[in-house]
Amino acid sequence: MAAKASMLWFVNSNDPVAAIRQGLQHDPAAAASLAGALCPGLVAVPIGERSLAAAATPADDQLFIGVYGSLVVVTSPVLSTTTPSALPESWISAVPSDAVVVLHTEPESSLGAFARWENGTLRRSFSADPVTIHENTGLPFIFEGPFWAGEHPLVYADGAKPDPQALPFHPQEFAEQAIREWLGFRFTTPLGPEDSDPEHIVVTGFAIRPAGYQPTEADVELGLSTGPDASDGDDHSDSGEHQPHSPGRVARWFGFGPKS
Repeated sequence: MAAKASMLWFVNSNDPVAAIRQGLQHDPAAAASLAGALCPGLVAVPIGERSLAAAATPADDQLFIGVYGSLVVVTSPVLSTTTPSALPESWISAVPSDAVVVLHTEPESSLGAFARWENGTLRRSFSADPVTIHENTGLPFIFEGPFWAGEHPLVYADGAKPDPQALPFHPQEFAEQAIREWLGFRFTTPLGPEDSDPEHIVVTGFAIRPAGYQPTEADVELGLSTGPDASDGDDHSDSGEHQPHSPGRVARWFGFGPKS
């Protein structure tokens, strides 16, 4: 089943695939410190631990962080973008890293986006739905070759006519293959025999509140109740066509989209 995800990895490991496969030890205290650094002027209230698979698409007022020594992961609505190269520099450089990797996927629109920075320089950024390339920056990696060559074609429902302008691959599959190559796992199931399982990667959740907010016990008890599918109130169910994810509360606090 195709999965929705918005995540950012900081990589300081020579072999992150092996490190993740062997199992990661999470540091909640370091996660709390990073949450504060990512959200200056706001209040990050801890709301418990979840698996990375369950935390792949946080609610609009949440983010999840996992810190594992040489590897760090963040999931946040701030990362829900069709132009990953334009993500806030303060986030991309939040942890000094040999490499920074971003993934954003939206099954409803078949959107797939990924980006990679190496030593602070953007190496590659790609984002597309089946008929529109939103971003295509940098030289392709070797793993991309079979996709561009048509070896992973889009599969259409019976009776559906292929769009003549469609890409020769499924953008979400393409984006998740990047994560497979660099980190050794993907979210879409069933997993392959060599894939690590994101259900086994632990992250700490934080509810992001405005400056001056005083945390209460209710934040811990109810902080996860909104769930990963919560929205900022926009209803696209009757639009007839899925629209890209609009900026939520956290994203608006960082200057993305109109502020409420």
